[in-house]
Amino acid sequence: MAYGASAVGGRRPLLSLAMPIYNGERFLAQALDSICAQDLADWQLLICDNASSDGTEAIAKEYCALDSRISYVRHDRNLGAARNHNYGFHHTDGDYFAWVHGDNVYLPTYFSRCLEELRAHPEASCAHTVAVDIDVDGNRTHRWDEHLRAEHPDVAVRFRDLTQRDHMCFAWFGVVNRDLLALTSLHASFDSADRLEIVELALHGPIRLVDEELFLHREHPGRIMRQAPTARSRYLILDPEWRGRIPFPVLNIGRQYALAVLRSRISPRDKVRCLLQMRGWLRTNWRRILRTVARGGYEYAKLAVRAGNRR
Repeated sequence: MAYGASAVGGRRPLLSLAMPIYNGERFLAQALDSICAQDLADWQLLICDNASSDGTEAIAKEYCALDSRISYVRHDRNLGAARNHNYGFHHTDGDYFAWVHGDNVYLPTYFSRCLEELRAHPEASCAHTVAVDIDVDGNRTHRWDEHLRAEHPDVAVRFRDLTQRDHMCFAWFGVVNRDLLALTSLHASFDSADRLEIVELALHGPIRLVDEELFLHREHPGRIMRQAPTARSRYLILDPEWRGRIPFPVLNIGRQYALAVLRSRISPRDKVRCLLQMRGWLRTNWRRILRTVARGGYEYAKLAVRAGNRR
């Protein structure tokens, strides 16, 4: 049931924000306060509640009553994190879009600076700022300097860094032109879907990093990465329909990277150059590939034995 301002009604805003959330009462008010304090006024926020059982709904409705730019919808059941994210995209209509999470904090110029960066660099696909970790009390603990070449003019360099180097996917919280984001997989229903979306954006254009500490990333025990430390357990949080199925996480993301290149709009020459970078990905991940194949094969064998015993 929707509550507050219509997510799509009225005048089309410059920037749409979607906040997928599940049992996020602990930090939600801080996140909403930071969004309401933005120096950019032309935004809308849709809070997408995945059937929370805590005080999330009450907090969200309180802010809807305080600010007409905020609206809230509660699903009757948990759709899985992936579908809940995509619901927010499909039920907003701003020219630009960003996902926000209810445990992070956005300093007052975060969104305006991202938009300025995109306008100054029309070839770019996305803009975000330097991220700083904060703890449960809001204390700053770590500044992230990953030195990714995501804004390099050569698409093959961007592809190589974003697929072969470990990184925190902070660009996923960046601002993107809605029409461009619609060309990606959005939040796919498998682990590392955020990495895939960033790679897809980088295939469209450079990802700009604003060298200002405007994004405060909350580290706490309730994060998905803490609740579900393995890729297989995260699959179930992202999409409950994975229950009873056997994923091959490492093989899947490698396949998705290759498919992203093939369906992209880059030139045939650049597609070949990017696909050749997958050799480095294979060298980096061959041990993980062997482990995921061995484990998946073992689990399929167990299923076959159980099926045989039922006969």
